[in-house]
Amino acid sequence: MSTRLLLFSACLLGISPGLPAQEEQAAATSNPLRVTDADLRQARSPQATRDILPILRRYCTGCHGPETSEGGLQLETALNRKPLVRDRDTWNNIAFLVGHRFMPPEDEEQPDDATRRRLVAWIRVQVDEFDYSTINNPGDVPIRRLTHHEYDNTVRDLFGVDVRPASQFPSELSGTSGFDNSANTLFLQPILMERYLGAAEKVLNAALPLEPQTEAQKKAVARILFVRPGGDISDREAASRILGRFLPRAFRRPVPASTRERYVSAVLARRRSGSGFNLAIREILQAALVSPSFLMKAETPLTGDGPTAISDHDLASRLSYFLWATMPDERLTQLAGQGTLDQPDMLDAEITRMLADPRAETLGTRFAGQWLGSVHLGTRIRADPIDNPWCTETLMTAMRAETAMFFVSLVRDNQPISRLIDARYTFLNQELAKFYRIGNVRGPKMRRVELKTDQRGGLIGQASLLTVTSFPGRTSPINRGRWILADLLGTPPPPPPPGASELSEELAERSRLSRRQKLELHRKDRRCAACHDAIDPLGLSLENYDWFGRWRTRRRRHTVDASASLPEGHKFSGPAGLRRILLARRQEQLVNQVIRKMLAYSLGRQLEYYDETAVRAIRKTMAANEFRFGTLIRAITRSYPFRNRQRQPGRPSS
Repeated sequence: MSTRLLLFSACLLGISPGLPAQEEQAAATSNPLRVTDADLRQARSPQATRDILPILRRYCTGCHGPETSEGGLQLETALNRKPLVRDRDTWNNIAFLVGHRFMPPEDEEQPDDATRRRLVAWIRVQVDEFDYSTINNPGDVPIRRLTHHEYDNTVRDLFGVDVRPASQFPSELSGTSGFDNSANTLFLQPILMERYLGAAEKVLNAALPLEPQTEAQKKAVARILFVRPGGDISDREAASRILGRFLPRAFRRPVPASTRERYVSAVLARRRSGSGFNLAIREILQAALVSPSFLMKAETPLTGDGPTAISDHDLASRLSYFLWATMPDERLTQLAGQGTLDQPDMLDAEITRMLADPRAETLGTRFAGQWLGSVHLGTRIRADPIDNPWCTETLMTAMRAETAMFFVSLVRDNQPISRLIDARYTFLNQELAKFYRIGNVRGPKMRRVELKTDQRGGLIGQASLLTVTSFPGRTSPINRGRWILADLLGTPPPPPPPGASELSEELAERSRLSRRQKLELHRKDRRCAACHDAIDPLGLSLENYDWFGRWRTRRRRHTVDASASLPEGHKFSGPAGLRRILLARRQEQLVNQVIRKMLAYSLGRQLEYYDETAVRAIRKTMAANEFRFGTLIRAITRSYPFRNRQRQPGRPSS
């Protein structure tokens, strides 16, 4: 493959492409450019954009113009997508490649360093200094189906039976936001529609058996069929009253009389055909469970093109699926019907009530589990039980529960976001405590345990996260470092070249070298060091944890070296040192990441450039209260995108 092909394939991805051997020395000796204050001042001048265009045409559009568009990058199209911050990742990658002298390819005309600095400074100004106050767009979420988890929870709360039929549905996808509730992945495949039919029947069989035997069954039937025809009550009246209560709850909004009448008429038609009342009403309830009004989350249709406040019933649904991953309960529905849910004091009281409810534990199992990756332990990632008999299903369940319960405790106790890093407690049962070599914990029940050493504490000492960032049988400082940068802090490094392994094959086979020595050799190539100088130290500081999160002080008869140094020179060692460096040097990034992730989860969509206005407003509100989780939850529910919608050009709306 030619040098140019390698380079242009890497351009849009923002990677450090491999070069032929004869070119390695030149690349290895290059250093990233340092943009000066004078460069930035020049880039802010009114004529800066006009002056940059000839540079792009001279050095870039030959490969990335209308005729070639190598690597899928067409610069003129990118320049016309205003503001440029909407394609932040693309422009950041261009700045990275130009600033590290990876582009243009070495067999093309090269700009001098002053020209490179001008281009990088211009991108920095366009992207980092964009005035978000000029934007007034709350965004919108198109109509989308319930996630499998939301489906199970919703039928549970609707009927009072926990049958979990979604376990038979096709696997869920994860969106760009990192969550399975992201609208851009919630498609309705034909096979899923078939499963919905079977699921509806399964739910009704459990909730409304024609001949209930147990007290639980009788209670479930009475909950739905609270009135029967007979005496002065006609079939029509009974059906109308049952459906008048059921349909608004199932559809999560007021139901027009005409819609209710269609369902009532269907019940009466079955009665005329000879069906008993219970069977007739049950068949119609089953039909309601495969209605788009039940399966889909659709809000009140927009009537104009400008920003529009959502209705109280839509607010109730957004709140319940955000904090509970299920339908609004009777209290929320009642307040929405009264038009009082959006009153500040009322909303605050409801959030307090909802967070205390057991259903709020989905913030740990779903939000934190998907954001941090612990949800994959035991499914995508697990140890072979034959070779590792200690790795039981109950141990992995406890490991996942530790992360989920820890996160929920921070929210319920209104702890500052910094406790994600430096908390001095965790949640354990006897099996997990033994795994951690912590005594005096008895029984299978998970409970809060105060920690007495710095081996554990915060997220970075939790085995679930240490495991999902390792390889089977061995740790990966690169994976762990990348997880801290990308997932925990929201500052991902550029991706590696396609097909590249953690280390080159030659280095990986040098058995006499320690992992630290291999990584040091790997970083001698400046193309690799551009990213690995930031990645590797974070991961190396966690080498006291083995691939499944067990503490160790020795490896292969050598003392574990967990010392590290950041590119700017700050030295630290082990998890305790990593906690200190994260809070001292990266706390702002951590706060921003938590805000962005929770806002995306609450909206059920990936964030767009115009959501930055809301992110900054939320951060300002949190700053007045030590960046606490309770403040974050309330600020999100009051935020512009959570309370408003706007039709987006070229996109379907609810």
